[in-house]
Amino acid sequence: MSDVILKAEDLKKYFKIKGRKVVKAVDGVSIEVERGKTLGLVGESGCGKSTLGRTLIRIYEPTEGKITLNGKDISGKSTKRFRQDLARSIQMIFQDPYACLSPRMTVSQLISEGWGLNHAIHMSAEEKRDRVIELLETVGLNEEHANRFPHEFSGGQRQRIGIARALSMSPELIICDEPISALDVSIQAQVMNLLLKLQQDKGLSYIFIAHDLSMVRYISDTVAVMYLGSIMEYATNKELYENPQHPYTKALFSAIPVANPKIEKGRSRIKLEGEIPSPINSPKGCKFCTRCAYAKPVCFEQPPVLKECGPGHKVACHLING
Repeated sequence: MSDVILKAEDLKKYFKIKGRKVVKAVDGVSIEVERGKTLGLVGESGCGKSTLGRTLIRIYEPTEGKITLNGKDISGKSTKRFRQDLARSIQMIFQDPYACLSPRMTVSQLISEGWGLNHAIHMSAEEKRDRVIELLETVGLNEEHANRFPHEFSGGQRQRIGIARALSMSPELIICDEPISALDVSIQAQVMNLLLKLQQDKGLSYIFIAHDLSMVRYISDTVAVMYLGSIMEYATNKELYENPQHPYTKALFSAIPVANPKIEKGRSRIKLEGEIPSPINSPKGCKFCTRCAYAKPVCFEQPPVLKECGPGHKVACHLING
């Protein structure tokens, strides 16, 4: 069996808006997720991280490109049977633990909902009940929570319910769309440790989407840096954090605080000037050229290609790839 569980090649997702304008939310992204490993996806708000995740799980239809899961092309036409089969392999944990759970359903109904909608799952009422309790215990809750409604829980508990719901289909891959951003700092660590334990126990693969660069460093094996719908840099966790190459990556990482006050005092923050360009009318060349202090004329005219600058380290930058 291949070590790569999911692969996207030149994936694009465009949204048509009024007139003939098009929002290029995901614009030619190529990534790989290794089996049992975590791919971290970082970037500023609006760069297309969540849209990429939703396109990979087929909530959104891809405009162009190819997605393969376990070597099988899943980027074709979506049917009801196709979506049911896909749900057993890939699931998603959403950002807002308040909005993603129906207030009219009990926890038991929320977790077991997918079983009744999937043609391949046949379980008796007793088996469903036992499985719900098992899943609740897996995420640190217990049997008495099964018949409660979402409003009776804290944000951290709701996110655990969301994780239990994702686990209910026994997926191989889970897309975590900023699963801790809406939680208190003390709860964030609990959810992160739960995700790591589940990965270790069940061999899960993750795509972890986040703003918090420290959390991405903590959980990820490989990291992709995204800007305005495109991948700017792509490398292993250790290589990227110790040896960032792209000017945008360096600017992002300069914002990570250091616990040692002496070191922090001597560090200089790289401040980016200007606003992120509109994805409706992005720059002709490199998408980062309007905010890059090192941009050359070629950067404004020709889009850079994501190329290797070292073993397993890819950068989309004219300055580095020459």
